[in-house]
Amino acid sequence: MKLLSSLFGRLSLVVIIVSILSSAALFAMTEWIVRSEFREQMARSVDTDIAGLADIYITGGGSELSQRISDRLALQSPDDKRYYLLASPSGRAIIGNLHSWPELSSENSEAGFFRLADGTQVYGRATQLNPDLKLLVGRDTLARSALLARIRTAFLVAGVLLVLIFSMIGHYATRRLRTRLDSMNDAFREIGSGNLAATIPVDWRGDELDQLSEHGNAMIERVASLISAHRDISDHTAHELRTPLMHLDNRLVTAIGQSTDPLHSEALGRARQDIRDIIAMLDSLLDIASSRAQIGDRSGLSECDISKIAAEITELFAESAEDLEIKFGTDIAPGVKMMANPAHIQRILSNLLDNALKYTPKGGEVELVLQPGPVITVRDNGPGVPENMREKIFERFVRIDTNGAQGHGLGLALSQALAERNGLIIVCRDAGPGALFEIKPEGSA
Repeated sequence: MKLLSSLFGRLSLVVIIVSILSSAALFAMTEWIVRSEFREQMARSVDTDIAGLADIYITGGGSELSQRISDRLALQSPDDKRYYLLASPSGRAIIGNLHSWPELSSENSEAGFFRLADGTQVYGRATQLNPDLKLLVGRDTLARSALLARIRTAFLVAGVLLVLIFSMIGHYATRRLRTRLDSMNDAFREIGSGNLAATIPVDWRGDELDQLSEHGNAMIERVASLISAHRDISDHTAHELRTPLMHLDNRLVTAIGQSTDPLHSEALGRARQDIRDIIAMLDSLLDIASSRAQIGDRSGLSECDISKIAAEITELFAESAEDLEIKFGTDIAPGVKMMANPAHIQRILSNLLDNALKYTPKGGEVELVLQPGPVITVRDNGPGVPENMREKIFERFVRIDTNGAQGHGLGLALSQALAERNGLIIVCRDAGPGALFEIKPEGSA
């Protein structure tokens, strides 16, 4: 349930449950106190009454007792219903407003509750006046039942109001908390997308959330500083490594030109090629690092015509496909545009098409499709990519060398980094046969 999946929903539910349980516990305690107090009052009233009648019997005899019972029956109030029964040992009524003797022992002066034939509950006490005469005095519990009914109604109304009040307080508190946390989450999402200039809002109330925001902002500032330092080091490293490697390459060119030994020249040529491979690998690694560091940074992006870029790239690769005797098809929707770096899009498409041509056998087929979105699909009918490698191939130095192709395994890693830099993502799927690479906006289905 959506309610239970939310911290605020669970908190509101806990508040409501606690208020209901608190009301129920308070009602149970109140009812127990009222019942106990009523029982004590009835017991005192009945005991006083039966003691008085016993004294009358002792001083005046049975006739006087019967007369006093008749007087009390005649004078009793409808709101305070009293019950009397003077009976023989067998329970036969001599005088009173009860027709039968209840299950109370007169020999033991037993007291307790019993019910009449009409369902009325009565509290009474029985006593043995002499071996041939016993007396019962009782009070009904209608007043107690009426009071308990009023208490139940009052607690029900109060409980509902209490739940509503607690719910409103909980809703108000959780809404304010949710608003603050939502603003913090929005800031974290912005920062997570690469915008390190974003900050977490601080309400300056000095509470725990403000402390969290301040610590978060300090951490973000530190991360931004480290990334800036990383970029500076990367640029410096690139300059420091490229320069001596290029100087070495120039010296090898000079040495090759001055060499008269063909074998020596060939060895120098291979060394020069190795140096150029190292430079290319270094360039790719630095490009990957730079692209990763700039993910979410909108600077350098502009509206570009993806349809035009795709058409230009496919025109360049059409000749290569023809030379390799590979059928090259395109389906490019016109007017597809997005905010991106045109050079990055060109490089992504070049890498994917170069990969497709490299792994597609003679007589095979490569296809590039562009649809609005934009969604770009590069498909081939080569050997394909094993299912367990379809995510790993976008990592650095991972390569599937099914036909002896050379490389450092950085092309797809660079393509993915460039795609993410422009708010895109590349997904590898099975083309049945072959491989299918789909470029689409991040977060799209």
